[in-house]
Amino acid sequence: MAADYLVLDLEWNQPVDPAAPQLQNLKTTLNGEIIQIGAVTLNAKGKITGTYTWLVRPTFLRQMHYHVRSLTGLTMQKVKKGILFAEANRQLAALCSPETLLLTWGPDDIHILRQNLLLHNLENWVGEWCDLQRVYAQQMGATGQTSLQSAMEALHIQADRPAHDALNDAWFTALIAQKLDLKLGLEQYRDYVRLQEKKKLARAKRRQKHPLAGKTGTGYAHRGDAFQDPQLGRMRCPSCKHPLKQTSWFKLDKHRFVAMGVCPQHGRFIGQIRLTRSPQEEKWQGKRWIYAASPERLAQFEAVRQKKSARQRVKKGG
Repeated sequence: MAADYLVLDLEWNQPVDPAAPQLQNLKTTLNGEIIQIGAVTLNAKGKITGTYTWLVRPTFLRQMHYHVRSLTGLTMQKVKKGILFAEANRQLAALCSPETLLLTWGPDDIHILRQNLLLHNLENWVGEWCDLQRVYAQQMGATGQTSLQSAMEALHIQADRPAHDALNDAWFTALIAQKLDLKLGLEQYRDYVRLQEKKKLARAKRRQKHPLAGKTGTGYAHRGDAFQDPQLGRMRCPSCKHPLKQTSWFKLDKHRFVAMGVCPQHGRFIGQIRLTRSPQEEKWQGKRWIYAASPERLAQFEAVRQKKSARQRVKKGG
């Protein structure tokens, strides 16, 4: 039977060298590879109904970061005895239904879980979740980020297990959940999430009006040379800097040209190049900007591309 609440805690290894060659062609940035999962299930009344833990065998990081080893006591020899992430994830997901609410202390565990699901080409099954750290702050009048240990001390919860173990930390978090008003906390957290989404949309709308990245190129003998310059004619994702899969450049007007580029991780972008000729040097110079692919910019790009295609059809038919 699926749990009403599942308290989740993760321990993850960190790259010793983020620039290592084996980490460069992954689907997403590897901030941490999960090496231990702890879960505690609760029913609708907040009663603990089960505890679960998995040691996870690493796939991407074969060296334990010294800070992780010092904090958790986990070594590479220990985690190599664990099960593969895909199996641990299958067993974890089986504890949940679409109605199960995930509870974590802070947002990092959910972000790392989603990142690892993507890295392993697994379905993102994570549904609604709630950051108990924020619920605690709301109900206890705390400011800033309260550590798990500080919250336990404030609520008179005895630290009778070693910290920085995924199951132990999930257990402590579950005990904190029992002392909070989860129903009220969830309502308040949903209000908080909706407010953050509104702010995010407002920021996105502001960003759409301004370029996310820009480049300048000079000294082109011919106008077409600007598009052959990889620094100007080839776009990179403003977020991850990977090359975009892009279209040709289409003429928007006398001086401006547009193209669309796609990043597998961050979506679509619209590039615009403006070319001018220096009368003194008799050379072309260009400026290229990359914008978020707003509905207005996408519509403008599609109109230009369709117009170009129509002209080509006319020429072929003529």
